[in-house]
Amino acid sequence: MVITFVADNKKLDIMVQPEQKIEEVYRRLQGNGYFTSVCHGRQVRVYSLRQKAYLNSMLSFREGHVFQGDILLVECELY
Repeated sequence: MVITFVADNKKLDIMVQPEQKIEEVYRRLQGNGYFTSVCHGRQVRVYSLRQKAYLNSMLSFREGHVFQGDILLVECELY
């Protein structure tokens, strides 16, 4: 399925498998240079525009009820 990640004022449409973990996919994108913000051990906050709610980034896309075409806003958790 294709979803959109939005972070660092950039949008990226990517194909993911429903069983992949949201945070793992985001951190892989960071590691490959698509997004520049580094959370330095802090948890990633993920907001679903469709659900109008924050998701647990440790869940898989399926567990978080993320579907084809969803847009996820990603930022580092602030303490």
